[in-house]
Amino acid sequence: MIRATDTSDDALFHSLHADLVLVGHPKPGGLPDDWSAETMLLATGVPVLIVPNGWTAGTIAENVVVAWNASREARRAITDAIPLLQKARTVSIIVVDAEANTNHGQEPGADIALYLSRHGINVMVEQVRSDGRSIAGTIMDRALLLGADLLVLGAYSHSRSREVLFGGVTRSLLKSAAIPLFIAH
Repeated sequence: MIRATDTSDDALFHSLHADLVLVGHPKPGGLPDDWSAETMLLATGVPVLIVPNGWTAGTIAENVVVAWNASREARRAITDAIPLLQKARTVSIIVVDAEANTNHGQEPGADIALYLSRHGINVMVEQVRSDGRSIAGTIMDRALLLGADLLVLGAYSHSRSREVLFGGVTRSLLKSAAIPLFIAH
């Protein structure tokens, strides 16, 4: 267990022996005062489950949306989340603006759906267009429309400096988490 009174070194040490770090949002609670969920994630590589303060839906990970952009980080998040995905009632893979990303292959989302099916996970794949909206907003809107109680995403699939300068999906979703987020890097 990591406590707010722990030093950064203590938090780092304890998290390296965990499968998952669970924190609240926007006040992370359970982390050293000078750490955020993203600090923990980037310092340790341990996936982080961020639950918005005041989350009252009762369940987490029954209806899961996975944000897929064919990146290493997204693949890592999916792999780390497999135990949760296997127990979920529904799993939806959302691919936003697939035509803008040549890494998807012929049928965007199909290959990762096949990968998950090999783990006994039944998934639905949706390709959606942002139509000028932010990708983060498009993902969150779709997740809310689907009644998701968990959003799985790979964090910082663009360089962190680019995300800091220009914003980014990870940063936007961390700022406005309306549902629990499972993030990995």
